[in-house]
Amino acid sequence: MLIVFLGDSITEGLGVIRSKTNYANLLQTHIKSLVSQPVEIVNFGASAMQVNESKKKYEQRILELQPDIIVFAHGITEAIVREQKRYLKWLPKRWRRPGWMDPRPYYSTRMLRRWPEKLESGLRWRVKVALIKVFGGKQWMSLEEFKQHTTDFVLNVLNNSVDTKIILLSPSDIEEKYFPGSPASMKQYRGVLNDICEKWKFTNRIFLCDTSQSLHKWNDYLEDRFHPNELGHSKIAKALMNTIIQYSLADRQMKKEVSQ
Repeated sequence: MLIVFLGDSITEGLGVIRSKTNYANLLQTHIKSLVSQPVEIVNFGASAMQVNESKKKYEQRILELQPDIIVFAHGITEAIVREQKRYLKWLPKRWRRPGWMDPRPYYSTRMLRRWPEKLESGLRWRVKVALIKVFGGKQWMSLEEFKQHTTDFVLNVLNNSVDTKIILLSPSDIEEKYFPGSPASMKQYRGVLNDICEKWKFTNRIFLCDTSQSLHKWNDYLEDRFHPNELGHSKIAKALMNTIIQYSLADRQMKKEVSQ
């Protein structure tokens, strides 16, 4: 059994990479405990990766791999409302890099590094929030572009992979304080995933896993209130597992054992 994951830094496991407790690895462990056949994962998640980049870089390889399941976790990076680039020219050069105006998700355990990191992070995200509130913000990818790229990818898989199933993983929540306008924006991008799932559900090969209500806004995230911590990743893995069981996306033996 082969499962391919597409997404951004959350799928990659930012903040939990060392412990190997991102939801992709946890899902693999869950399924391995329930089936006799080998379970392999290929995780193409990468920081700031968007759906058009995943398509360009990995679509052909995915079609060659013919995975049993694709977990499609885009719609987060694309949906976040960002500061407009033209207002960053007077800021430090490294702040202008994609995502570097966001708060840090974690800090050094060493005191002499921790406090400067906290001070800089606090200044960065406050400047970002002020820029968005004064001059307005903009998503990296428009809603229509996201819909088109996602639809193109889904149809290409459905048309060229006989048995591959697709799970559209809806974005979890994000903190308005640090990302003004982004919670409402994410709701719209979730709606696109829901619409695509509804339109093509007659194929019985595309399914929705909505994690937006699964994670606690304080307990399940790192300090940026955006990237899940280990507990958050475990809840995403559980939601995916429930989707796989509900729609019998693995073998019959797994469903039989779960029901006992």
